[in-house]
Amino acid sequence: MDEANVEAMFGLLDVLGQGSIRPAQYREALKTLGLSTEDLELEDDVEITLDEFKEGICADPLSLQAFARRF
Repeated sequence: MDEANVEAMFGLLDVLGQGSIRPAQYREALKTLGLSTEDLELEDDVEITLDEFKEGICADPLSLQAFARRF
């Protein structure tokens, strides 16, 4: 996936420009991309930065579960 597109999507989710998004926003982004969110184990009190978002979105879909477990 093109990095500029990933950054644009993050910008749409981070409407306040805080530099991070909530897990619910992350799940919606994955759904928009057609990726499964069934196995994601994200705590609701974590913040996901742009770099973490890029890592998760651009990773192999099988790696998304491992990415989410870090939080």
